[in-house]
Amino acid sequence: MQTFAYERPWAQPEVDLFVSYPGEVAAQIRSLGVPPERILECGVPVDPAFGSCSNRSALRARLGLQQNLPLLLVNFGGSGKGKSREVVSELQNVQQPFQVVLISRRDESLRKELLRLTAGMAHARVLSWVDNMHEWMGAADLLVSRAGGGIVAESLNCGLPILVFDAPPGNERRFCQLIEECWHTGYWVKRPGELATRIDHLLRQTEELEQLRSNALRHAYPDAARIAAEAILHLREKPEDERLLPKLDEQSQG
Repeated sequence: MQTFAYERPWAQPEVDLFVSYPGEVAAQIRSLGVPPERILECGVPVDPAFGSCSNRSALRARLGLQQNLPLLLVNFGGSGKGKSREVVSELQNVQQPFQVVLISRRDESLRKELLRLTAGMAHARVLSWVDNMHEWMGAADLLVSRAGGGIVAESLNCGLPILVFDAPPGNERRFCQLIEECWHTGYWVKRPGELATRIDHLLRQTEELEQLRSNALRHAYPDAARIAAEAILHLREKPEDERLLPKLDEQSQG
């Protein structure tokens, strides 16, 4: 099984099932010569908990957050953890009032660096690894993150608009394009200074922020994990020779 926004080398005849977002992503997979019957257009499987985080007020009360301030959730992962200074500097340039939670994951040196950088910054909290990410996302108004496939799917299921940064060439940039140009669930921050400008704009234009949230929910697939699991179990029931298809033609494999 492979899960997509797509990578060309993944389109191999040995793959029995391609789990995909519907629409543009599935069309891209078909363009590589993958037979449509091998593409399951159910969204990306993530923990179903991310589809049940709708009571923002209750979540904020449980997490000790202020009810009357917009919440920014900043997730550092991959090469993005090397951008801590730039991201915090941008946050400090935001003019609108907000509260922010920064997730350093399991990187203790990053956690200490974020604590140092945010010292004296109002309404800022630094956390390491959390087991209730769905609650933090459900409580937030805006996510700032790398465009990893998992966290993008989680943000959609939570109806959480996203500002994506530090996207390397390849799969993450394709996700950035989907977010900004196809799904309209957030923006791709490409230039220095743009993050603070985008945050300020969205915190002022609450109607636009709510539209991004509505768009995210329209592209949410909270049942993807169950649907994909059922499809995989169904595959296991088939004889192996019925699962294999002829090798993809040379042109489609590039």
